[in-house]
Amino acid sequence: MISYIHAPVIALCFFLLLSMWRFWACIDRLGFTREVSRRAPSMAQGDMLAATLAIMPFLVAAVDWFGITLPRQSAPIPPYAAAFISMACLGGCMFILRNSGERFAGHWAGTRESALRTVAALRIIDAAELAHALDVLQQHEARQFNGQTIDAEAREVRK
Repeated sequence: MISYIHAPVIALCFFLLLSMWRFWACIDRLGFTREVSRRAPSMAQGDMLAATLAIMPFLVAAVDWFGITLPRQSAPIPPYAAAFISMACLGGCMFILRNSGERFAGHWAGTRESALRTVAALRIIDAAELAHALDVLQQHEARQFNGQTIDAEAREVRK
């Protein structure tokens, strides 16, 4: 029996994969792939995991539609179980991408803009972290010396 419940799930997964691909293609065309992956490794890893979960409904639908029997199974997967697995994978993908709505756009111009915004935001965060680290370093140096200056000529060296 062919179940068409997979069709809307596959359509949503297709558009999620397309938008993720556009974003990373724009990052790559701008030449910032290594920088973004270094500064935000969880973003790249999360997108890879979300892409894997978005690909799964395609495979589950193919197994269901073609009646493929999986290893150690006596019969093909039931359509309701396949639909549940597809929806669970879509839900997991959307859960991983829950904070990424601004990164993904429906067209190339918006995707390029969001790629530039992502790179700029990561650079601003790094600059703010560096400024804070320098402030902490200056405070530590001020506490360590307490305003005392060592005069090099005031010390005598014994031989």
